[in-house]
Amino acid sequence: DRAKNQSDSQAWEELIGFYRKYIYVIIRSMNVRPSDTEDVQQLVLMKLWQYLPDYEYGTSKFRYWVAKVTRNQVISFIRRQKAHLKKLDKVQAESMSSYLETISQPEVEELATREWQLFISNAAMNNIKNHFSSQAIEAFELFSQGMKPKEIAAKLEIKADSIYKYVNRIKLRLIEEIQHLQKELDI
Repeated sequence: DRAKNQSDSQAWEELIGFYRKYIYVIIRSMNVRPSDTEDVQQLVLMKLWQYLPDYEYGTSKFRYWVAKVTRNQVISFIRRQKAHLKKLDKVQAESMSSYLETISQPEVEELATREWQLFISNAAMNNIKNHFSSQAIEAFELFSQGMKPKEIAAKLEIKADSIYKYVNRIKLRLIEEIQHLQKELDI
């Protein structure tokens, strides 16, 4: 709500600070070249700033709206780039443009949901890391990668029971933090 006021630069910076990575991931998942990603991201941020005062709650979740604005800016960017695509093979340029135009709104929402879940999980993990020892975090990450507790215990030179305790404590705290972030940010 505060960011809808275009003169509240602090609210805008907070909003962008949180959603910048999310927008970046959506742009990259739409097969935009890495060299163009920052340009498209800037276009998206400008449009968000422009359209945010008109955003109405209840029409769609905020993250879907952000994803929709991002999708539209990617398509607009690709269309503008067609004039500069002489360097690229025409077939490649046409297939990319055709691909992007075929992405439907439900697909964008599915992509947005998947990326949002990953984004929230990563943010939650970053938020709780300082509450645990580096050994506990390493044990949790190894466990998450599929390593067995006995192997982790041997690698970290601690008891296997400690691995179970670390994993369970971190998992519980991670779930709480994910729920907190979803509640706080799921507009």
